[in-house]
Amino acid sequence: MFLGCTEELSSILKAIELLKTSIKDRSFDLTIFEEVMFFAEKEALYIALIDKSNLSVKADYAVAFSPDLQQQLLKSINCNKLNNINLLKSYTKARNPLSDIATYDMDNQDSRFATMVAFNNKRSNTSAPASYLIELILPYLHKAQLFRYESMRAFNSPIHLLTGREKEVLDWISSGKTNGEIGMILGISQYTVKNHVAKILEKLNAPNRSAAMALNNELNILV
Repeated sequence: MFLGCTEELSSILKAIELLKTSIKDRSFDLTIFEEVMFFAEKEALYIALIDKSNLSVKADYAVAFSPDLQQQLLKSINCNKLNNINLLKSYTKARNPLSDIATYDMDNQDSRFATMVAFNNKRSNTSAPASYLIELILPYLHKAQLFRYESMRAFNSPIHLLTGREKEVLDWISSGKTNGEIGMILGISQYTVKNHVAKILEKLNAPNRSAAMALNNELNILV
């Protein structure tokens, strides 16, 4: 497939390295999305992270993408047509014959989230079409979107108000440990643990340990 396409292969490898860095640093943004999609048109790009449990879009980016087409795609997804990739493609191709849709983790039952990317397949007549090249970076795009969403939720969650020690205590609470057990694990007194728990509940506005655990588990659902 890549015979005579060393430039494209080199660019793909650079795109993957850039995405790996953005995953590690949780720095995926619109600029990075445009850069790693070098093989498609510089406009009419759209990426969405979709919660498969309720078919809602949790994070997305659009580059000169038609608002009407975006709404049409999202409406189709909300109507439980997410798995019908051909239907999604038909919506975009009706606007532009070179447009295309790619998805990742759609059929993975162990994953709560899927990624959808819409783009214009400008290299459809070469040995390295956009529709093929995107398959090489999709796993990294998906993970970059997941980590971006995780960071957004962490920033907006009251959990970010906790100190490092309080987060440790909350994690052990979520693991089902008692105050006494947490004290032994962390090398602190049970009384100190009790004080940490009180502060955790206050900062999270949680009525009890179970509510605090639910908040913590919800925040960490991606990992």
